[in-house]
Amino acid sequence: MTEIVIIARIVPEEGQTDTVHAAIDALASASREEAGNKGYSVFLSDAAPAEFLIHEIWADAEAVINHGRMPHMSTFKKSVQGKARISVQKLTEL
Repeated sequence: MTEIVIIARIVPEEGQTDTVHAAIDALASASREEAGNKGYSVFLSDAAPAEFLIHEIWADAEAVINHGRMPHMSTFKKSVQGKARISVQKLTEL
């Protein structure tokens, strides 16, 4: 099976950077422990200091689906709802 790479871009609303950062830290810590996770790195953009990028590597599509169903994912979404703009790209290596 082919690994799946996810790139998530998270841009906090003004005044929400600390709250969003804490939510990302909690999400990253729990996600790294999931079955099927092969890498989970969080970056802060040099070009936009309040922009976070998450680079995720998952064993397969099933692992990505399971990740979306995890309690820590639900908690993260609730924590940042209305506090950040999030875009996600799913990539498959050729």
